Amino acid sequence: MPGRRMSLRDGEWLSCDHIRVVGPLAGVTAPVIRETLIALHRQHPEHGSVCRLDRASRRWVPQSSAEYAYLTNTDVEVLDWPEPGTPEAVAVAAARAAGERVGTAPHEVATAEALREALIALELGDRPLKVLVCGDFVGIRMSHAIGDGQVFNSLATEIFGAGAAGRAPRLPFPRPTRLPLARASLRFFGRAPRRALTLLRTPRPVLPQPAGNEPRRAWQPEVCATYARSDTGTLGAVRKWRDAHLPGTSIAALLFAATTPAFEACGLRPDGAGLMILFDARRYLGRGATVDGNFSPGEYLVPASTLDPQAIHGVMNAMVESGWPLASLALRDVYALRPGARHVPGPTRVRVQSSPALTLTHIGRLDERYGGLPWACVPENRMVLSAPTPAGPEAVTVTFAELAGVLHLNLTFHRSTFDEKAMRRVAELICADPVGLIEERSPS
Repeated sequence: MPGRRMSLRDGEWLSCDHIRVVGPLAGVTAPVIRETLIALHRQHPEHGSVCRLDRASRRWVPQSSAEYAYLTNTDVEVLDWPEPGTPEAVAVAAARAAGERVGTAPHEVATAEALREALIALELGDRPLKVLVCGDFVGIRMSHAIGDGQVFNSLATEIFGAGAAGRAPRLPFPRPTRLPLARASLRFFGRAPRRALTLLRTPRPVLPQPAGNEPRRAWQPEVCATYARSDTGTLGAVRKWRDAHLPGTSIAALLFAATTPAFEACGLRPDGAGLMILFDARRYLGRGATVDGNFSPGEYLVPASTLDPQAIHGVMNAMVESGWPLASLALRDVYALRPGARHVPGPTRVRVQSSPALTLTHIGRLDERYGGLPWACVPENRMVLSAPTPAGPEAVTVTFAELAGVLHLNLTFHRSTFDEKAMRRVAELICADPVGLIEERSPS
């Protein structure tokens, strides 16, 4: 068959997509992005981001230069929002023409959210990615099969920024490490074989299963997302409090500890005693090694308390030191080989009293990649929205990122399960005062 076969790990992510909206930006237009993608195809015609996505055979199928240039006309489009001629359109046009920026204008928030909702409604089909431009904002939907967050953030910023900067786009990992899982496993377990024995003897936490007799109702997926942004001094206050009270504890663990009380304050008690947390397994490779694909498994952790930053920090460190993320990647490959593993029917019913099953991911600081974009505002007014595909009907993905000292927080969930206003309030509470949430509920 034509094209290149996906790795087992990448193929298992075909049902999920990345979504990112950023802005306001200057000079990032649909024609500029089309030229950027055409240049990327010209330099790397076999990379998944510029190939056709054959989902049935799980292959990347290269396209000719003429075919790809034609397809970019629909891969990159302008979102006409609001509808021309409406009072909203007149107000937005007047605000844009004024050009005065004092804080974040309401029309900018509305534009970013409209763009995110349009991307959520898009279907990729056999396309690896699609881009929408609306005013000073740009958004992208990219298949998760291309790669995890490391790959996505690198590619997205190249697609957004290379053309505006007047240069050719670059792949994030032009020479990825061959057989990364085997190399990482040999490097980690080969240096200390006892680690493998300890791993086998250590019981792995099991995701809780809802009782079968709980009342249920009919359900259909309806992905939704909400976004909040902190003040410029919030993260600084978190670090200052950490240094004074819990030195050595990671910022990720502190923010994760603030998450559960925020949900509970809004009448949403998280499901179970644990948290699903994403780990980047590239840490097990040597310096300079890269992975162009998916290499970040999710691990279910059960700390002594989900309200205690030290307990969360401890189980996260223990997970890394055990090597379980590597074992998870190997197990995922094995599972993908089982007959029928690709054809799991989706759920059609959900509990009447749903509890959010939390997946937490701390992307870290985005300044290296996103800081170089042609921003049309001061750093504290930048917006970075995301909407990764939630894992199930009661799943809520909470994504933390830092840019220019500001916390950007995104929650993705199903509107058909949870109340959108309650979720927005959760995000606002975390961004407003994470230290207050920790101090109020921490067992220490």
